Amino acid sequence: MMKAAAWILLQVALASATLDLQRSQIVTQETRIHLELSHTRRAQTEVSYWQARKRAQKERDALPESAFTTPNTDLGEFRRIWDFYTPDYNCPLLKERVGRLGDGGKWVCGMRALLEDRPCMIYSLGSAGDISFESELLNRTSCEVHTFDPTLSQETEETMLAALPDLHFHAVGIGRGGGGAPDESLNDKGFYGIEQVMGALSHEWLDVLKIDIENHEWDVFGDFYATPGARLPATQLLVEFHWPGNADRVWKVLDAILADKFRIFSVEPNYYCEEGACAKNLLEFAFIKVSDDGHVCSPHSHSHNTGGNAAVLLPHGC
Repeated sequence: MMKAAAWILLQVALASATLDLQRSQIVTQETRIHLELSHTRRAQTEVSYWQARKRAQKERDALPESAFTTPNTDLGEFRRIWDFYTPDYNCPLLKERVGRLGDGGKWVCGMRALLEDRPCMIYSLGSAGDISFESELLNRTSCEVHTFDPTLSQETEETMLAALPDLHFHAVGIGRGGGGAPDESLNDKGFYGIEQVMGALSHEWLDVLKIDIENHEWDVFGDFYATPGARLPATQLLVEFHWPGNADRVWKVLDAILADKFRIFSVEPNYYCEEGACAKNLLEFAFIKVSDDGHVCSPHSHSHNTGGNAAVLLPHGC
């Protein structure tokens, strides 16, 4: 009787393993087919994207000079400054919301194709203790996830790390750095430029860079792109933009991001304030970096060369 029961349990285990393998093969097959379809649609996607950008530029060229320095988002004629930065790029690899519903969740392009099946690197700047975004990434992928926030209490830090022991937490801010060397160590509660942080952690490329740092994003991008030819080493950029009080900063920063080959694939107003009035001043943008010939700039690998340094292999044109 015991042998029979053991044999039955063995058969059940084998059947379960076979089913899991079949499910895995189906998902892999679906991902491969979708990737192939995305390549065939690339030409159409490029035409659609550049037509939309050309149309926006034509309307922008007709704006009065005051539109570029106004202290308001309203540009008249039922247009706001954000209307010139619309999600004209169609994510070719399926768009998914990661994290909780409402404030805190983010739209990600290619969660299955770009992140789930290989090693990847995620930076999350600003958390306020909300780790739903990081939690889903850690549960669904093998990504290395780093969160940066110098404002959390020790109790909040401990609670967060107890819930997510695989999370790499740094009690530092990314903003206007102190001008230190790119490879210097990071001190708690200090502020550093993005290049300083990546240098200190020996990271060459970010698959996703999420930024929600309560209006300091303008300093981060303004300082980074002040260097001629600066290129942000990231595939996706997820940013909550807070109206800075002057249109000039918006035009300059968003133009610099687009010039860095990033394309907008999602824009979502954040209306989580009294009566939703902040929706015109708080917007969630999602960008993805794309080469001149339409290939998503996602690393083929995060490998290391013989010298022990990270070596990132990107598609041509990235």
